[in-house]
Amino acid sequence: MKFFLRSPYIKQADVLRGFYFFENQFDLKTLERNYDFYEPLTVNESSLSPCVHSILASRLGKEDQAYAFYLRTARLDLDDYNAEVEEGLHITSMAGIWMSIVEGFAGMRIADDQLSFRPRLPKAWEDLEFRINFRGVILSVAITHTSIAFSTKSKESIRLMVDEVVYEIAGSRVLSI
Repeated sequence: MKFFLRSPYIKQADVLRGFYFFENQFDLKTLERNYDFYEPLTVNESSLSPCVHSILASRLGKEDQAYAFYLRTARLDLDDYNAEVEEGLHITSMAGIWMSIVEGFAGMRIADDQLSFRPRLPKAWEDLEFRINFRGVILSVAITHTSIAFSTKSKESIRLMVDEVVYEIAGSRVLSI
């Protein structure tokens, strides 16, 4: 039996989602090769797709693409891209907005049992601030184009990494890098 593809295009970022979930198992060159191949073939009709593209584009330093995919994620229901908003809002896209910001632009990951950051703030933004609860420690994160600062009011210490350098913060301290 022979099967023929009706189109070379794919609905969502399935292969790239694999790179998102298992990014530590692939080097940047492999990620970039696959991103460059699949990104133009993906039509992003799924609300789960543009945020994955945004996060991976941020990781690869493709800032303009990362921001464009973030905007698509953020405006999916507002602009009714898929002409289906009368059926309800896409909760997955709402989560994708947070993922694009925190995992994409802030570059936050959990690596070696600690928080890791590789910030890549969009040109259109002056700064980014958010809080995260990591293992009972509430960490405030503030990012600009030239710095990143962390603060906590916890008495417990927390180790974190910024661009491969390990830092520790504790006891109502502020760490500015």
